[in-house]
Amino acid sequence: MKNNKLLKLQKFDTPTICNGLELLDPKYKIKGYSKEKFFCLNPKIKPMVGYAKTAKISSLKHNKKTKNSIRIDYYEYVNKGNFPKISVIYDQHKNPIGSFWGEVNANIHNKLGCLGVVTNGSVRDLDVIPKNFQFLSKTLSPSHAEVSLMEFGTKVNVMGMEINDNDLIHADVHGAVSFDDTLIDDLLDAIKFVEKKEKVILDSCKTNNFTFSKFKKAFLKSQTLKFQK
Repeated sequence: MKNNKLLKLQKFDTPTICNGLELLDPKYKIKGYSKEKFFCLNPKIKPMVGYAKTAKISSLKHNKKTKNSIRIDYYEYVNKGNFPKISVIYDQHKNPIGSFWGEVNANIHNKLGCLGVVTNGSVRDLDVIPKNFQFLSKTLSPSHAEVSLMEFGTKVNVMGMEINDNDLIHADVHGAVSFDDTLIDDLLDAIKFVEKKEKVILDSCKTNNFTFSKFKKAFLKSQTLKFQK
């Protein structure tokens, strides 16, 4: 049932999801979505809708000691859960010089159930990434430099968006937004209302005999429509 609801959300682009969320709660006008520029590997594929698997990395040398088994422990963490996932990776360096993400990690995460990654770090190997795997990253880098995994399953801040383990994420070429999955049913209703309201205006703009008076009438009509939760 949960996965069916996620598929319904996948029919909409991320701006439409944001429109619906803003209608449910004004806080989403300033919170919960990405606010920084990023690179998108596959602008034309369907949006990612999945649950966050979080981690922190360092693309440069560091002094923090980690367990020798941290990498396989991390992969076991990502593997848990029979639902769509999105990897969310935070690089602790403001100007990443090395890529955690490339052909190998993209294929591993793809097989572990991830639809793609959202990261403030860098990516590479763009020509050999699985067909429907998405990269949303801050930058590109040809080398993995000195990348190391620091921790996983904790809160991260990526692209100006705070993400906790298992948060629901919707992401596409426009960016990403995070919200609680208990909102899905109300969100779908809100999206229907937004589309209905916008259609009144758009129909007046797309007509062959457009006039300002017709547009004004349509615009004012749209303003009288009220959303009922």
